Amino acid sequence: METANKRLTKLTPAYVINSIITIAIMIGFKYVVTPVEPLTPVGVEILGIFLGVVYGWLVVGDIFWPSLFGLVFMGLSDWSTVSGVFKTGFGHNNVMLMLFFFLFTNIISGAGITEYVARWITSRKIAQGKPYVLSILIWIATCVIYFMVTATAGFMIMIPLIIEISRIYNLKPGNMWTCFTMIGAFVIGGTSYILLPYKSLPLVVFSSYEALGGEPVNYAMYMLIVILTTIIFVALTFLIMKFIVKPDVSAIESQIIDMSQMPPLTRYQKAVFAYFCAVIAIVMIPNFVPTSVPISGFLKGMGTPGIVAMAVLGWYALRFVDGQDMMQLFSKGVNWGVIFILACAMTVAAAVSDPATGIQAWLGVIIEPVVAGKSPFMLTVILCSFALFLTNIGNNQSVAAIITPILLSIGMASGANMLVLLTCLLLCCNAGYCTPPASATASLLFAQTEWVPGKEPYKWGLVFSIITVIVCFGFVYPLSSLLL
Repeated sequence: METANKRLTKLTPAYVINSIITIAIMIGFKYVVTPVEPLTPVGVEILGIFLGVVYGWLVVGDIFWPSLFGLVFMGLSDWSTVSGVFKTGFGHNNVMLMLFFFLFTNIISGAGITEYVARWITSRKIAQGKPYVLSILIWIATCVIYFMVTATAGFMIMIPLIIEISRIYNLKPGNMWTCFTMIGAFVIGGTSYILLPYKSLPLVVFSSYEALGGEPVNYAMYMLIVILTTIIFVALTFLIMKFIVKPDVSAIESQIIDMSQMPPLTRYQKAVFAYFCAVIAIVMIPNFVPTSVPISGFLKGMGTPGIVAMAVLGWYALRFVDGQDMMQLFSKGVNWGVIFILACAMTVAAAVSDPATGIQAWLGVIIEPVVAGKSPFMLTVILCSFALFLTNIGNNQSVAAIITPILLSIGMASGANMLVLLTCLLLCCNAGYCTPPASATASLLFAQTEWVPGKEPYKWGLVFSIITVIVCFGFVYPLSSLLL
């Protein structure tokens, strides 16, 4: 009788109503909003699809079908075709990196390396019974990883590590310690990522500056500013976590983790760990060795996705006796929700930055009268805050590429210190915390719906965006004015 009365579907009235609203926004927005030049009709259509997708992610609480619907509707719009949109989304460099990195990191997890590293971190005397110290150690480790590899790859390494540490302490999905530690790793790691000038975002900004005849950048002072800013973010995140979030940390405080509970690494585990370190070292070569050196130029051409793909193929070719086979990794080891949300986010970012939509130009027209005649400080505040807003609806690199020339032209005319402006711009363009399209790492965080549930990433993304503005103009601007 109980089986006969069992519900056939999990659908609820609220879910159905919000799903209908999501689709209605995607389809109907273009019919109720009139485009104002330079915003084009296709731009209005793309904005509607984007708003509908965000509503689906945020209110419906699903990441699969809103992402897929968003891709299909963008393909049915005048901007592209369905096949073209799927090529843009699933063929994006970051999506390919994520797919192969899932396979690569699952080789490590399957071998028990993630658990071993997690136990090693939690067994440090400094972290025993000290949950907030443990969080800080994780955030510092994130900064180190981000220094070595791309932000996306770095965050993909840290996510399973944070989850494994949580499982060691028997913390359930959705608990606030794990949730906020992961958000902190995302924010603090992202801040530290712009430390090296040759990383993607600083390279876009400084290249534009140098192309317009700007003075040589004092990179030593710039890096000092980023290091100090990262330390401030660590301190602020710690204070927010301890005194505002106040997660239940009793499980961490009451347990003492001992490495003696772990058996020694097997030959296979040692081989996998050595292989992982070798691959990370290879990924780093183009960052530290001039591309004029043949091996560095070759690896630069392959890119991180190509290197990781070859690493997976190399592991498969070694035919280890232990470990999962390739089919198991493909069928069980890929978080397809992350792939779908990132494919949709990257396609939205491409559409927003496309001149055919007129979205970026329209926003530029809105902002230009606002900054006219302003002091260098107010000019920086307005333009950088505007860039922070834009980077949360479009990819941060494309936003930086568009905003930098505007800031340079207006800033030079007003006699502002351009290096100060650019440093603040970098920090704000990097603060893509509020929505999945802001960056690949944001898509990763928002897809962790089990461990970072509901509206938590949106709520704290907004909070840290506000904090970024405060830190930028209360600390970075005056310090940069002294040092640059």
